[in-house]
Parts: sequence; structure tokens; C-alpha cells
Amino acid sequence: MSADIRLIATDLDGTLLDENGEVSPANALALADAVAAGITVCIATGRSHASASRFARELGIGDSIAISYNGAMVRRVAEDEPLLHVPVEAELACAIVHHCISERLHLDYFIDDRLYVTHVDYWARIYLARTGDMPIPVGDLRQFDGRTPTKLLVSADPELVTELFPREQQRWAGKLFVTHSLPEYIEYLNPDATKGSALHWLAEHLGIPMEQVMGIGDQLNDLPMIQSAGVGVAMPGAADRVKQDADYVAASAAEGVAEAIRHYIDI
Repeated sequence: MSADIRLIATDLDGTLLDENGEVSPANALALADAVAAGITVCIATGRSHASASRFARELGIGDSIAISYNGAMVRRVAEDEPLLHVPVEAELACAIVHHCISERLHLDYFIDDRLYVTHVDYWARIYLARTGDMPIPVGDLRQFDGRTPTKLLVSADPELVTELFPREQQRWAGKLFVTHSLPEYIEYLNPDATKGSALHWLAEHLGIPMEQVMGIGDQLNDLPMIQSAGVGVAMPGAADRVKQDADYVAASAAEGVAEAIRHYIDI
């Protein structure tokens, strides 16, 4: 099958990256072939801009634009200032911090491209190992009351997250976009900050119709991107809702990105 794709946006964890956090040779080659064919490749991740940029440079697309923080930021890989930044409103950020303190939940607070935590515990070390983002311990996150973070993230055991997630969605309904990126995470963002809205913005910025965009992902935070792209691709281990809304479900976990690219694009 051949499609006139001009922009490919791919998630990292569970999609482009294997279980060791690395890009398979097949995925790297397919993306390189896409770039050589004149197709724009964009990392679209819940991770920070710094983490997204590292993979962009490794893939040889260091001059590209990355979608980071689940769509709260769109920024050129090599530049300091974002093209688009949609942070959490100060009042809501304050409410989340106080809520997490009362519930004794580990909270990551992302602002000014830095990650702040109360103290470096198990979850902070896990996040560092996964992303390379160094947590900065500050003791009390209430010192940031009045600020507008890019996003906030709760980490907990998957069983607890499964229990908390629907409650958190209901608690902040209409005020925040509450989503999953990994089984241990609940992420809180401005309701206008999704991978789908960021991909729309980027496509318009580049003058590319959404019909010529491919979005590839696996978790609920990827769903808006998969729904909005002309071709939505889900990984074999994706959440059921993501698979249902995808145009194509890859058979390979490690090489699913390459599989989808080869399926839709003659390169």
C-alpha cells in the first residue's frame, strides 16, 4: 500500500524504542530512508524536550522539530525557545501539588525544562534511568505555587495507578488532560496540550495536510495523535482503545515503526 505521507510523528517508549530503551536497526534505517525521501520525521513523546532531542540527534534528525511533554511543547531540537508551549494553569498546578501531598503520592514537577521532586526516591531514580532527566530535590513543591509548569506526573505501582486513573480523570474533568504514558504514570496537562493538538499545530506550521501525516504510538497519551493523523499506527502491545482507533496495527514490537513505514511508503 502506498500513501502520500509527508510527516511521520513517532512516540518513543513502547513504540520506537525496544525494551532496552534503544532504537532497533530496522527502525533507524526506515526513518533514515524516510528522511532521505524528503519526509519530515518528528519525535512525539511524553518525555522532556532534552530527552526527545537526544534521540533526534542519534537518528540524524537534529535539525528537526520535536513534540515533547505529551504535546505541551513543540520546539526545534537545536533551539532554546519553544515554537509552542501550553503549560498547566497556576491555580490548577497548585491544586495538584496539594492533592498529591495529601494523598502521599510521588509527584514530578516539570518547569523551565527541569524536573523537580520533593526528594530523590525510588520513583525519581526509575524516571532518571528511563529518560536521563536528572531529578532536582527541593523538599516542598508548594514553593512553586503560582507557577505554570509544563506538566506534572504521578508515579505509583501499576495496580494503584489502575485504581487512581479513572478517579483522577473524573476529579479534573474539563480542567486538565489526564492521561497514561506508561503503566506506572498518571500525567496532568493543560487540556489543550495533547499529542494530537501539537501534531495539528506542527502540520499546519509546515504546510502539510493532516491526510499526509502518520502518527505512531501505543498508549492512551498517543490516542489523540493516532486519531488526528491521516494514518494512525498502533504497536502490537498498545492499549485496546488505541488499537481500535488505529488504521494499522503493527505485528512486530521491536520493528513496528519500520513495518508501518514500509507498509505505507514506497522507500
